[in-house]
Amino acid sequence: MTAHINIAASTKILVLSDDAAAASLMLDVFGALSRYDVRHVALEALGEKGRFDPTQFDLIVLDVDDGGSLHRPELFAFRSSHRDIPLVVVSEDLPDDMLRLLFRLNGNDWLKKPLERRALIDMISTHAPGTGASDSRVHAVVSAVGGAGASVIASSLAHVLAQPTKNSAPRVNLFDMDFSSGSLGYYLNLVNDYDLKPVIANPSRVDLEFIDLVRKRHSGGFSLLSFKQPSVLLTPRGSELVLRMLDVAAFESDHTVIDIPYYDTPWKYDVLSSVNSVCIVTEMTIPALSQAKDLFANLVRLRGNSDQIFVVINKYRTKLFGLGVRRQQTEKIFKQIPTHVIADDWDTLSEAVNRGVLPVEVNSRARFCSAVGKLGALVR
Repeated sequence: MTAHINIAASTKILVLSDDAAAASLMLDVFGALSRYDVRHVALEALGEKGRFDPTQFDLIVLDVDDGGSLHRPELFAFRSSHRDIPLVVVSEDLPDDMLRLLFRLNGNDWLKKPLERRALIDMISTHAPGTGASDSRVHAVVSAVGGAGASVIASSLAHVLAQPTKNSAPRVNLFDMDFSSGSLGYYLNLVNDYDLKPVIANPSRVDLEFIDLVRKRHSGGFSLLSFKQPSVLLTPRGSELVLRMLDVAAFESDHTVIDIPYYDTPWKYDVLSSVNSVCIVTEMTIPALSQAKDLFANLVRLRGNSDQIFVVINKYRTKLFGLGVRRQQTEKIFKQIPTHVIADDWDTLSEAVNRGVLPVEVNSRARFCSAVGKLGALVR
């Protein structure tokens, strides 16, 4: 086991909620992070002396739902007695008169319902004592079409982000979301034969220890999660498993790079709408460029803006003569959308794939490596 798991004492979290669905989600999310010990108590327990000891907890999550519970005098008496314990409040949208009551609780943060897993992870990272603020960033590399080369770019991007700086050695995970092939495991000669089927039936088993057990370490400084498990795509709980694995992997890393296939999966757009950056990888053909443009427009709609969405045109070949698509023609297709071109480097990439190593290990001065290095600077 790695050092991040050897924690002397777990952080204890109290969830006060009468909403069974919201409480279940919080228990699931917090319970996946093995350094936390979480307990759920109904709000009625606030008026019952001896039901529980609040001083045993390091963080309180209070669910006031539609605001009706804000009229309970015992709620404010409870808060007055335990103001030294960090408090996070979750609720529906509330009218102004209830917001004033909410402010009286003097909470450290507020989350709007319906709750999202990523927001809960960020919240606990920020407010749980001893953890400090979370600087974890998640970067998606998604293919616009099959064979565009996104997997090789994703692995090289993970290597770039994993390089130590003067002040730190970043923790980086590379997560292969193409469960139909697990191609990154083959590309990097780190094939993982762990059977996920028992875990699909019980995603709650996924915690930091589990992730540490199943990931493979790469000499490039990052860890790889890659599985050839097509059943993940076909089972109803596959999406729950994948999102939970992503949450836990991202929680304990500085950067997580996700390789997302071109085809639709139950979790694809949930992930793409919430990550910090997206690189859309395509090729220099009219159909591939059109697919990339459509995906870009869809992501702008989902994310609300085009910030940190990059279009990467891979395998670009220049020709003196011929009818191939030229660089100027891509500007007509994408117009104001900035694009990043990676020149074709067949010799370097084919040798890397055949040897099961990163392109930088074949030729660190290759144009491909330089281009991915620039992408790393953009998303870091």
